[in-house]
Order: sequence, then structure tokens, then C-alpha cells
Amino acid sequence: MKKTALIIASFLLLLGGVFVASRIHAQESLQVLPLTVVPPKQEVLINPGEKFSTSVKFLNQADSPVTGSLYVLDFVVEDNVGTPMFLDNPQVVGTTQIPAKYSAAKWISIPDDTVTIASKGNISVPITINVPKTAVPGGRYAAVLFQPATNLTMEDSESALETPITVRLASLIYIRVAGPISESATVTKFEGPKFLEYGPASITTQILNQGNYHISPQGDVTLKDIFGRVVAKSKLDARNIFPGTSRVYTNELGQKLMIGKFTTTLNATYGDTGKLLTASFVMWVLPWRIMLAILLALIIIALTGTMWYKRIKKKEEKLVEELKEEKTELEELKEELKDKVAGEPTPKEETK
Repeated sequence: MKKTALIIASFLLLLGGVFVASRIHAQESLQVLPLTVVPPKQEVLINPGEKFSTSVKFLNQADSPVTGSLYVLDFVVEDNVGTPMFLDNPQVVGTTQIPAKYSAAKWISIPDDTVTIASKGNISVPITINVPKTAVPGGRYAAVLFQPATNLTMEDSESALETPITVRLASLIYIRVAGPISESATVTKFEGPKFLEYGPASITTQILNQGNYHISPQGDVTLKDIFGRVVAKSKLDARNIFPGTSRVYTNELGQKLMIGKFTTTLNATYGDTGKLLTASFVMWVLPWRIMLAILLALIIIALTGTMWYKRIKKKEEKLVEELKEEKTELEELKEELKDKVAGEPTPKEETK
């Protein structure tokens, strides 16, 4: 019996070791090459017809050199969370989905298209931006990317299959062509629950950039009570909104227990001239379960008090009736006593 238990225990330990080893191997296979790009984003202001020089640095912290390709792509943002989409297919530029007026890749040149980054080393890639004289003022968006020649592989711990992963590092370049730009934005959505039982309230704000340069609205979402007092305030996240796209912001306002009518207000500014964005709506917060419980308790107290009052009142009325009866009886006894006293002879009359 002891031998059987020892064999089973050894088998379980061996199985556990194999499982742990496989998990460690899977985690190692998910590790990404230790590559870094500096800066991840840069904004430059260039006059039409001028040339501008800058650089991007790629760092390799791995124990082995990494060889890869360097190239430049336009990028746009089409979702409401600010995700850059790189335009690998230049033929799509100029469609209704991707306006050509924001393209800048053709203006950017780099000296090499293939580089090797030494182990624990880095390379600095010089970048030249040539802006045509006919360039229209506004925003242009492109990125310098480095893509390793060898794909990474990700191992599925369940099926033991390896999936190749393409990794590329990007340094985003926001180009502003100097000159008068169009700054226009609007609040397309500012909403939250119209009725709540408990706070806090989740407020959603969506801002659409209708101009030709990215903006980063700054401001607050404020919650005020019925008396105009500020109950809570939350800042908008610092996020870029690219031309022709919207951005969604979410703010949590207030405490758990709130009662009454509240006004939620957005006050924000954007652009070089500090244009205003405002919106507001009214919401009610009523913890109706608690209020219902309090109301029921008050009703029970009122009913109980009424019942006791009626009982006491009835007892008082009964006592009053009893007192009246006793008083009547006393009056009758008094009259009888008078009559009896009046009918008896006095001592003088008895002597005669």
C-alpha cells in the first residue's frame, strides 16, 4: 500500500514539473524582442517649401544583433480610441476613407532601408522632411518604422503549435504645415444616465474634430447639485483627436450615496485660440429602495401611533364617562341625604 502511494505521488510530482516547464516555455515564447524607439512621437512645424531634419533612434537590448527593414508609411486614425492605422497599401490613399490631404510619407526620406542593430546597441536614423511650396496649411501624419527580418513565434501551450508574429516599431511624426489652419470641433455626444439609484455616474463624451489639424481638448466634466454647488469634477484625458475623427471620453462622477437633481456640465477648450466646447444635461439620483424602506417605516410608526392614540383616547373617554356616572351617583346620594335630614325632627321638637 505504501509503495503504491509513493508511486502515485512521484507520478504527480513528475506531471506537475512537466506542466510548469511547459508553462515557462510558453511564457518565454511570448516574450517580445527588447526593442525600443525614441521618441515614440514627435510634432514639427514646417513652412511650405522648407526642409526639416530630425532623427529617430532604435535601441536593441537583446543579447544578439537584430537586422530589419526601415520604411516610411502614412497613418490615419479612424476609430474613436486613437489607434493609428498604417497604410501599407499606398493605393488606398486618396479614397473617401483615407484622405490624401493628410498624407506625408512621400515628403519623408531616410538614407537606408536595411539596418542591423548591434547587441545592447542602437542606431540613429536621420530623417529629412521636404515640404512642397504648394503644401496646404494643416496636419500631415506619417511614421518611420523598423521591422525585424525574422518573425517572432508564439507557441500555443494547448496545441503546441507555433504562430509567427510580425513585430514593427513605429515613431509617429505629426507635421504641421505652417499657415492659417481650420480649427473646428463639436460635441456629438454628452450623455449619462437620466436616473440613478446610486452613484457614481458614468458620463460619456464624444468630440468630433472637423478641422484639418489634430486637437487635444482640455477641460472638466462637472457635477452640480440643485443649489449650484459643485459636487464632483473630473478632467478630460489628454488625448489627440485627428482630423475627421471622433474621440470618446469616459468620466466617473459623484459618490455612491447622492440624493436629488444634479446638472452635469462639460467645459473644455481646444486649438491655438482656445475655442470652447460646452454641453450639459440633468440627471436624478434617488436611492428609492432606501427611501421606500424609510417611508414604510414612517407609515408603520404613524399607524402604530394612531392605534395607541385611539386606545388612550378611548380609555380617557371611558374614564370620563365613569367619572360622570360617579358624580351623578354622588349627587343622588347627596339629595337623598338632604331629604332624610329634612324629614327628621329637631331636638327642640322632640322636647315639646
